[in-house]
Amino acid sequence: MTSRAIVVDRPGTHRLATGPRPAPGPGEVLVEVAAAGICMSDREVYDGHRDAAFVRYPVIPGHEWSGTVVAVGPGADPALVGRRTVAEGFRACGVCARCRYGETSLCTGGYAETGFTEPGAFADHVVVPARLLHPLRDDADLRAAALLEPSAVIAAAVRAGRAR
Repeated sequence: MTSRAIVVDRPGTHRLATGPRPAPGPGEVLVEVAAAGICMSDREVYDGHRDAAFVRYPVIPGHEWSGTVVAVGPGADPALVGRRTVAEGFRACGVCARCRYGETSLCTGGYAETGFTEPGAFADHVVVPARLLHPLRDDADLRAAALLEPSAVIAAAVRAGRAR
């Protein structure tokens, strides 16, 4: 089976690539992408305005997305196949002090993020760690669900700021 993806080879240069469908590794899932949002940070990747520490070219952008799990790798729950889902983008280590405190975006274990340093969802399929999934109801509107990531960012900022 094949999969298509928008690849940004370097700032200002992109292409539609077709290749083998990616395979999930241990603890990972393969998701068929239903919808992906375009964020200003995606534009920064394309324009070359994102700090070099936070992008790895060539890259498949897309960190705001939704889809359906179509395959699981070894160690991932097979019951996830067929589930509608979204996922967190930060691939935090989960063991450093920041992660244990719940500040996964400040992980000291190294930076990795879907759509910036890891292949993202501007593709037919995306592979993500199963532990980052947030499964949705079976009747979830996947177009609307693609907006859950930016909504969660806003909600987290409001909670952290203790707005009154």
